[in-house]
Amino acid sequence: MKAMMNAEHEIMVLRKTIEDLSHQIIQSKHQEEQALSEFSAMNNELVNLQRLLAKSNAELEAATEEALQANQARARFLAIMTHEIRTPMNGVIGMAEILLASDLTEEQKRSVMLIQESAELLLNMINNMLDLSKMEAGKMQLQEGIINMRLLLDHIIRLIEPKANENENTISAFIDYRVESDLIGDGGRIRQILLNLINNANKFTRNGKIEISIQLKENRANLQVLHIEVSDTGIGIAPDQQKNLFQPYAQADHPQQHNVEGTGLGLSICKSLVELMEGTIDLKSDTGKGSTFWFDIPLKKSPKVGAKPASVGAGDGLQEYSSAQNASSVSAIKATDQHILIVEDNPINSQVIQLQLKKMGMRNIHMAVNGQEALEVFQQQEYAMVLMDNRMPVMDGFQATRKIREMERMRVRHPVPIIALTANTSPEDRQRCLEVGMDDILTKPVNLESLTKILHKWLPAIGMTEMVLDMKVIQEIIELNDDGDPEVLRTLVEMYQTETPAKLDRLHQLSMEQNAQALAEAAHELKSGSLSIGVNHFSQLLAEIERKARTGDLNGVPAIIESLFPAYERARLELEQLVI
Repeated sequence: MKAMMNAEHEIMVLRKTIEDLSHQIIQSKHQEEQALSEFSAMNNELVNLQRLLAKSNAELEAATEEALQANQARARFLAIMTHEIRTPMNGVIGMAEILLASDLTEEQKRSVMLIQESAELLLNMINNMLDLSKMEAGKMQLQEGIINMRLLLDHIIRLIEPKANENENTISAFIDYRVESDLIGDGGRIRQILLNLINNANKFTRNGKIEISIQLKENRANLQVLHIEVSDTGIGIAPDQQKNLFQPYAQADHPQQHNVEGTGLGLSICKSLVELMEGTIDLKSDTGKGSTFWFDIPLKKSPKVGAKPASVGAGDGLQEYSSAQNASSVSAIKATDQHILIVEDNPINSQVIQLQLKKMGMRNIHMAVNGQEALEVFQQQEYAMVLMDNRMPVMDGFQATRKIREMERMRVRHPVPIIALTANTSPEDRQRCLEVGMDDILTKPVNLESLTKILHKWLPAIGMTEMVLDMKVIQEIIELNDDGDPEVLRTLVEMYQTETPAKLDRLHQLSMEQNAQALAEAAHELKSGSLSIGVNHFSQLLAEIERKARTGDLNGVPAIIESLFPAYERARLELEQLVI
């Protein structure tokens, strides 16, 4: 009986165990089904996410490609518009420059100067937009050379003083004596930054002070870090407006300054240029308390011993000055019978350049409206120089240059200097000009100064060369300062440039009146003043006029007087190279 009860108990335990196991199996299957269901749902969600991600990636790639194409289209648009805008601007600036050199009343001169200033302002705005575009595309490159910060600062102050005087502002400058005379960097861009900051200071300051300070922040073995400040006593900038001031198109709100205009690009470009030089830029200001804009930049020390200071040019940066070169190899560009070919499809541009060349004494100027026409006239006439526009219908300047070089090789003709006329300032465009065989580049708008430099560089002189300046006299003037600073020379040059144009006009008038005695006296006076400052060739022409006038023989005098104007222009440019 007992055994039977034990057996039943064991069966019950076993049944219970089986039931529990069955329950666990069922529960496990339920959990497995639930897990599979959850896994399936997660897998479906993952698939959906992958599809969304793939779609997003595709959309992102499409958006990136669209943005890239938009940037490329904008770059192309800016390049084309720059060329198109510079074309009429070439006519405006060129004709204004020619008009200013003619007989005008004071009111007319003021009107023409306003036209010229407006055109130059527009050109500056275009250049700012191009600089911003280059920076955004990562194509801005620095052009390094030797910089003399003292000469650079002096040049900038002389440029900005007339505008400061208009606002009754005074400008003062300080440079740390520990800053080395010769440093290496992009002087043109440093000049651009400083001019932008000083112009801004002058805009928002009336009857106040503008101070420029260049301090040595760090002096290392191979470089110096300069701390440069531009301070003013103007209206200042509120703190809440300062944070975005270096962003493109950002401008502080100055309700009391309704007459101040600008693109809002200047400070953004300054920031980009400073950062390109591995420096930093910022400001300190408050409303009604003036402003101080500062930037720190590292400049390498010059490894050259006794390197001469560089003079800062208007466009590409630096140009090293050599007194020996100026003393021996500078020759006058005479009014010659050499032929010059202008290849330009825009009639305004071609007319302006033709007038500029005639003003400089060039008589035989031929015109062509496209590359094909240029080839036809080039076959019939030998030219001393070709001024070639790049963009033209029928055949552009690049194709025409290649054809001309082929013709020269086939006919064994001496290569003629071909100068590109272009509104594009990009390194790629410049390189393309040189690759097709062009010798140099004139950037539009073309002015008398840039054209004179090109002619001086490439046009061969006829017969005996004439020395523009007597460097012995120049050196004697410079040595009046014990430290060799050209301050005395600079003062004399400024006086000479102020007085000479009116004296030239008087000579021209006396020649027309056939007043021999007064003409001789006027020529003698101008000759004496020119010789005292070392102006050589110009003085020789005046001496010839004086000799003829004293003998009463005025035959040929009008032609000599016409040659005085380009001779003075060359002397003026050479003198400026010595004092900037």
